[in-house]
Amino acid sequence: MGEHEIRYFVIPMIVVFILGIATISGPTFPVFEFMIVGLIAVLIGTICGWLAVGIKLLVKLLQTWKEHRAVKKVIVISKR
Repeated sequence: MGEHEIRYFVIPMIVVFILGIATISGPTFPVFEFMIVGLIAVLIGTICGWLAVGIKLLVKLLQTWKEHRAVKKVIVISKR
């Protein structure tokens, strides 16, 4: 995984963390709420990141498959 793919993990995590901190309003259990917001941010960042990486891999696999199929058709046509 390259440096550019890390952003798919980090950016959603930061956004969810900031929004989660903004929603904490009561001083009842601030440490507990902070830990929950952090855990949710990590989970969302991980899910979004792996979805983005998976979609990129799927697109690359489909492009490779199409190119292989096109080359195979050219070879079959040229043999006739």
